[in-house]
Amino acid sequence: MNVIIAIVIIAAIIGWVFVKIDELSGLGRNVRAGGPRHPHGKLVSVRNTDDIPETVPFGKRFASSLPFITSAALLALFLALNAVDVRIFGIPSSEMALVLSATGITALIIVVEATFRAPEGKKTFWTFIYALVGAVALGLAASALLSLVGLTGNVSLTAYCITTIAAYMFGSALVVALLPDNVTFERTFEDGAKRSITVSTRSTAYAAYTAMMGETPKED
Repeated sequence: MNVIIAIVIIAAIIGWVFVKIDELSGLGRNVRAGGPRHPHGKLVSVRNTDDIPETVPFGKRFASSLPFITSAALLALFLALNAVDVRIFGIPSSEMALVLSATGITALIIVVEATFRAPEGKKTFWTFIYALVGAVALGLAASALLSLVGLTGNVSLTAYCITTIAAYMFGSALVVALLPDNVTFERTFEDGAKRSITVSTRSTAYAAYTAMMGETPKED
């Protein structure tokens, strides 16, 4: 398993390197046509085929990404199960709340809403995966913190439900808010070749392309 993980990581790094080489092709002072870095020579012009996104403050992006509807509904459900003294399928309702809040289904429901709150063009499967990783990571950190505090009884169950759901909500929203925008450009090189490429608004290539166009790069 470790070998497979290592192969996947290496393949991802190699793919990332090739993508960056393509993004920076034709840029720089000493550009010579030919070779893997500058196969078409110097980049002479560039134009965006997508709209240049407007700068949105991080706080506003984060607030709009918060999956508060599902989080509030799940929290209300778990607190109600904690408060009543009934058995569901032979399991005390308080234990049922603990089990449900600890399962992946809770994180999945919250992350689905966070994904749908992403801007247009970013409501993708990969956004869902990234948000899920963020939610679970913060959830594990919150659980570890609670275990160090050492709460017991109903107070512990209530605190665990609240903290876990809050961690899923904030973790997924943070990832969605941090995702960069992507813009597609059409590049023209000195040999006449035209190539389209989609780059992140946080990339060096984006800054170079917008500078050539006389635009101001987007900054966070």
